[in-house]
Amino acid sequence: MLNIDLLRTTYRNGKFFCRFADPDKEENLQTARTLLLIFRNGVGRCRSEITDMSRRAALGAQEPKFAAGLEKLLCDMAVFSAADPERDYGELRRELFKRSGALIAQKGDFSEEHYRKQLGTCAFDIYGDLPDFEILNSFKEISEKELIHRYNTALVQTMLLYAGKLTVTIREPDTAELRKVVKFMKFFRLLAELTQLDAGLLRMDISGPGALLENARKYGVLLGSFFPALLNLKHYNIESEVEIRGRKGKLLLDESSGLVSHYRNIAAYVPEEIKLFHRCVREKKSAWEIVGETPFINMGKEGVCFPDLSFCRSDGTVCHLELFHRWHKWSFQPRMEFLNENPDLPLLLGVDRGAVNDEEFDSLCREFPLAAARTFRFRDFPGVETVLKMLDKFAENKKHCSRQRPVKR
Repeated sequence: MLNIDLLRTTYRNGKFFCRFADPDKEENLQTARTLLLIFRNGVGRCRSEITDMSRRAALGAQEPKFAAGLEKLLCDMAVFSAADPERDYGELRRELFKRSGALIAQKGDFSEEHYRKQLGTCAFDIYGDLPDFEILNSFKEISEKELIHRYNTALVQTMLLYAGKLTVTIREPDTAELRKVVKFMKFFRLLAELTQLDAGLLRMDISGPGALLENARKYGVLLGSFFPALLNLKHYNIESEVEIRGRKGKLLLDESSGLVSHYRNIAAYVPEEIKLFHRCVREKKSAWEIVGETPFINMGKEGVCFPDLSFCRSDGTVCHLELFHRWHKWSFQPRMEFLNENPDLPLLLGVDRGAVNDEEFDSLCREFPLAAARTFRFRDFPGVETVLKMLDKFAENKKHCSRQRPVKR
């Protein structure tokens, strides 16, 4: 993303308009080409040398703020590390200062050459671990046009750091398309309230960092990181309430904005915590196994539920699990209420202890006793033992209810 000082926006009639760069304009392509060349040729050079050249190139460009934005993105994509990872630069500095102090304390005059000779080799290359002296190890290859598209997307991502709410209206949603968006949403630990407005029209409401009292900055970064996933939708309208430097306004976007996502396929990446959870479930040799695809659960007027995991028992019983993390508090109570009113729904709820404290949780359990029987709390990520116990309890209750249900004649 960009720094707020690098934003290029226009404010008019209560609306923010991003000044997107034309990816086909030769002047813009030339600026991107110049900066890319500096980084491509900079592998093996120190950070200060590369940033000095790139910033001078940005200042000399016809659109300095646009060029500075490209330079910021390229720095973020570059991989820097200490000049020699095996060296203890802190110890080298301590040794140098110790020898230097001892030499200064000696009586008698001596030349600078003698002074350096007495210090020895520790006087050289003692700052290789500091940012300015880090070496560019690698640089992700990207074309001039791709870099400009990335810049345009970054303008919006930066705006979303100051959003109060993000509303996405999806026209004619494709199931596979929507599933990919939800995967990204779950990956960034965001939760959306989905409402079926009409046939072929779905609205997704996501709280922005401006709606939170704590962890707002971190949540804003996650929301901005999620945004490019929306650009893979064919037909969409995005509306966001933004407040920047005391000025409030709406940011409106749709597929005609010309934004291009750099996200391709999230299916190849599985977070370590998810891998560990899957492995532990297998090792338990339980009657339950995790099934590959989780379905969308239509909740009528309440919208759509996207479970995080789905489980299938050896007897064919299926149950889903939806997790609510620290900033999902606003949607947890409505889900408990819905589950309480629809106890036949094969769904378990897990809520992070950081989202709901003991008193709040106990109060909700008293208010929604049927849902409480299928709700548990966790810290950061649920434990396998807890989930399997909840699943067994669900299966037993289901079997008990089916026995007591009167037979229709």
